[in-house]
Amino acid sequence: MPIATQIEPLSPAQKRVATPFVYGASNSVISQQLHLTTDSVASHLRMARKKLGCPGSSRPVLVHAILTTHQVAPPACHRPAPDFTEAELILLNAIAEHSLSADIARCVGGSGANVRGGVDALIKKACADNPTHLVGLGHAWGLLGKAAIDEPAEPDTAETTGIADARCPNDR
Repeated sequence: MPIATQIEPLSPAQKRVATPFVYGASNSVISQQLHLTTDSVASHLRMARKKLGCPGSSRPVLVHAILTTHQVAPPACHRPAPDFTEAELILLNAIAEHSLSADIARCVGGSGANVRGGVDALIKKACADNPTHLVGLGHAWGLLGKAAIDEPAEPDTAETTGIADARCPNDR
């Protein structure tokens, strides 16, 4: 799903919600961390989708829109990107740009049934928690969006976000 060319900047409250969101945090976790209701978190994310021109998009597509437009910094990650194959990079881009499994499958030349296994394998290889976190890491590593071309924003640290950096459990 392409990101709208005319975007409206996120409000400070929406950016507060977006910061843990790009780490793959659920609405419930974000609500606990920020002392908001889950309905408030959902409302902030719904408004972010509207402002960024991607209403109805998946969580990974919203993260891609947030990070491509530099609304918040990508997740902190102190390890290099895994050695992704060309096919894995195509899948990563498809996850970031498409909400529907059928559309992702078309991008990678497979079937919708095979997409889930490929996504799960990619999440494992990247040591990500979920597809949303995977897209955040893709930006942190400069593999997605403008960060792949421009100098990426300085990543938030665990001290400012309350979220540990993105390392595999055996890296901690």
